[in-house]
Amino acid sequence: MMDSSEAGTILIVDDNPRNLGLLSDTLTGSGFEVAAAVDGVRAIRLAKEGMPDLILLDVKMDGIDGFETCRRLKDDPTTSAIPVIFMTASTDLSSDRVKGLNLGAVDYLAKPFLDEELLARVRVHTKLRKLTKSLAAQVEERLAAESALQRLTHELERRVAERTAQLERALEGLTQAQAQMATVIRAAQAVSGEMVLDDLLDRLMRLTLEHAGARKCVLVLSRESGLVIEASIARDPDTVRLGLSTPLRPDADLAVCVVEEVARTRESVFHWDTSREARLAGAPYLEGKPPKSILSLAMICQGELIGVLYIEGDATPEPLFAAQLETLGLLASQAAIAVKNALLYAHLAEMTSALRRSNERLETEVARQTEELRRTNDRLQLELAERARAEEARAALQAEIIQAQNARLAELSTPLIPITDHIMVMPLIGTIDSPRAQQALEAALNGVQANRAQVVIIDVTGVTVLDSAVASTLMSTAAALRLLGARTVITGIRAELAQTLIDLGVDLSAVVTKGTLKSGISYALKQAGGGAQRL
Repeated sequence: MMDSSEAGTILIVDDNPRNLGLLSDTLTGSGFEVAAAVDGVRAIRLAKEGMPDLILLDVKMDGIDGFETCRRLKDDPTTSAIPVIFMTASTDLSSDRVKGLNLGAVDYLAKPFLDEELLARVRVHTKLRKLTKSLAAQVEERLAAESALQRLTHELERRVAERTAQLERALEGLTQAQAQMATVIRAAQAVSGEMVLDDLLDRLMRLTLEHAGARKCVLVLSRESGLVIEASIARDPDTVRLGLSTPLRPDADLAVCVVEEVARTRESVFHWDTSREARLAGAPYLEGKPPKSILSLAMICQGELIGVLYIEGDATPEPLFAAQLETLGLLASQAAIAVKNALLYAHLAEMTSALRRSNERLETEVARQTEELRRTNDRLQLELAERARAEEARAALQAEIIQAQNARLAELSTPLIPITDHIMVMPLIGTIDSPRAQQALEAALNGVQANRAQVVIIDVTGVTVLDSAVASTLMSTAAALRLLGARTVITGIRAELAQTLIDLGVDLSAVVTKGTLKSGISYALKQAGGGAQRL
């Protein structure tokens, strides 16, 4: 049997059904898949549909013979690569062999042939067919990979060129940004180093006028009372006006509507040509000879509006480029921080001075209050010592009272009443728990020993709850009394208590039980002797 990895599909073409059957049996028995055709036309159709690994083609057939069938197969690109082995019973083998090989056949079998020879040749050519197909697939994959690699190379070259251009533009922008940032850093360092508000505003206004190339700059600060013009500078004369603290009114010497818009939206505004801005039409300040451009920068620090840096330019349209706008925006941000810090510093200085004066007054008052507190504390210590002694005496008295009350309560909870010289009654009332049952045991033993009693009657008429522990203690009491020479009589057992004692499995054989206290006393009198004295 042929290994499954070496098996293939064989198309047998022969017009003799007997030959078809023999060949089919031989090949399928060796693990090949077999398709059969009895003429050339059907063979060509099956070859196109199934694409077999090998065709065994008989030379002599009705209709188109094997040579014509082979020629048509080789002329068709879809079947031209399928190997063909001719089979013939012709006596002119040399001529037929040459003709078949010229038509593209790979081998020639002369009938009759041995099965081993057939299988050997079929295996060789099917293996060659598979190797050829694998090699063709590899070549096709290699060509596809090379084509893809070429496309990727072209794409990579295009992207590298684009990226190079982007990097060149980025480098140019970076160089410009570095120069701008150096300006901002110098300005920020100069501004942030000032803590006195007037010195800070003087330097800020000069730096802004220089960097923006403007004709006038105005600083408007946001105060609790509203927007206030705090400082201004003009190109001619180059003098900074400080400490103005003028409320922003409609007749102020700047475009009030622009400043109010920035304060309201907290976003910077740039009007590069005021003559083309319809929304600026009608502004009183812009009538006559207005500035060519207006830049209003929002000064924001931690989400808080610190103020508006108002800049006017009189150059041609678009006097400020994007790089300059970005730089001025950064400068405004740094200025907002510096102004806020300066305001906080001024407020802190004021608060420090007020705090120092307040501390001086407070220290004087603290000294006076401390002396008064010391005297008051001395008096309080004396009162507390006296109160502590009184509290100790009260606690000792309360402990004695509680101890006496507990002793009295113990007597009342387990009273032992002498009836005669030899008979004592202990009435129990309410709920009997283990501590109270133990008290009853101790009271009974002490009473019998002290009075030499012969009979002790334990009356449980008023008992509401009785558990196994209590019942066991009562039985222990009876046993202990018996050791002292006294008998125990339990009276007043109701039906529910009797049921409880039975359910608890209490052994009552060692004691006498009576239904009522009266019957118990009668029984005790008889046991102690009829002539016993009564109290």
